[in-house]
Amino acid sequence: MNLQGRLRRLIPHQSDDSRSEAEVALDMARYKYLLRVSTPQVFDLVHAEVFAQLPVATREAVYRRLCRDVPEEHRPTSADPEELARAAARAQDDDPVYLLRVLRRPGGAPGRAPEPAGKHRADTTTYGASVLEAAARTAAASPAAAEALLGFDTSLEAAQINPTHSVPRLTGGDHSAPRADWQP
Repeated sequence: MNLQGRLRRLIPHQSDDSRSEAEVALDMARYKYLLRVSTPQVFDLVHAEVFAQLPVATREAVYRRLCRDVPEEHRPTSADPEELARAAARAQDDDPVYLLRVLRRPGGAPGRAPEPAGKHRADTTTYGASVLEAAARTAAASPAAAEALLGFDTSLEAAQINPTHSVPRLTGGDHSAPRADWQP
C-alpha cells in the first residue's frame, strides 16, 4: 500500500461533494480575511473551535508540526485545541501565511514550498487541502468570527473571488493624478 493509502486509512478523508467550488472559495476567502483582521481574542476562539473539529489524528499532526516550527517558549504543551490555537497565533504573528501552509499539509516537511491552491504533485496527498477547507468552513461559520466578518464584503479577499464585490478607494487625496515629484 502506498503512502497516500496508508494516510487515508489513518486519517479518515471527509469530503463534502455537495459543496460547490464557489462555496469553498468563499469560505477560503473569509478565512484569509479572518487571518488578516481578527483580534487576538477572536483568533484564539475561532482556532480553538477549528482545532476541536479536526479528527484526533489530524490534531496530533498539527501539534507535531507546531512543536517543530514554533520557538520552544511558544510551543503547545499538548494537542488540546486551546493550546494549539495559542501556539498557532504566535506562529501566525511571525509568518502571516503560516496557518494556510500548515493546514494545507499538516505533516509537511519543513522548508518545502506550499502547494498552490488546487494543485498537488503526484507524491503529495490531497488530505492537507481538505484540512484547510474544513478549517476555513469552520472558521467562517464560527459565531466568534461573526463580528470580524462584517467588513468582508468590501475586502480584497471578497473582490478576488467575486468581481461584483468592490473595494472602497483609499481616502485622502487624488489618487488618479501623478505625484508632484514623479519623473518619467
